[in-house]
Amino acid sequence: MKIKNKLIVSLTILVFGFASCKSKTKQIEIMQQANFDQAVINDLTAYKKLNNLVVEHMDTIINFRKAQVDHPEEIEEFAFLHDDEKENHFIQKEINFNNVPEFILPKLDSAFYAIKRGKITGFSINRNGMIEMSVGHSFDEKNNSDIYESLVWNAPENLPLKSTAKDTLIDDEWRYIIHVMRRGNP
Repeated sequence: MKIKNKLIVSLTILVFGFASCKSKTKQIEIMQQANFDQAVINDLTAYKKLNNLVVEHMDTIINFRKAQVDHPEEIEEFAFLHDDEKENHFIQKEINFNNVPEFILPKLDSAFYAIKRGKITGFSINRNGMIEMSVGHSFDEKNNSDIYESLVWNAPENLPLKSTAKDTLIDDEWRYIIHVMRRGNP
């Protein structure tokens, strides 16, 4: 009976391992076929304007957010999604643009809307000073995979990329990253 149970467990692990490898291969294929959006690259000046505003007020924004959470020392990144009710049906109140100091909000909105419509949904500030702007998201229903696109400013040179991601250097300070992730269990 022990041998039979071991055999069943081994076969189960083998089946899940094979499925996981097949899934990873498909994600890599999707990533390789994905193209960097030239409209995002062409509009880099508008992204830089938003980025410069965030950099100028980074300490104020982070300190404002830290004061609102229970364990700020545990947070590595602060995310901000734009709360445009016409575009987003659900934005958590703790990560929307309204969760910044009042005097910064009109400036953020203005810089956000200067970017071509639909080419940004929000940004995050990492404790190390890196800023990541979400510039695209799509879903491959057939393969149950999300394709995320982001512009990253001030990324460390050794920023690790998973095998299901690729990037291109736009200029000395900006990287454009495409990352594919499978939804749910592999």
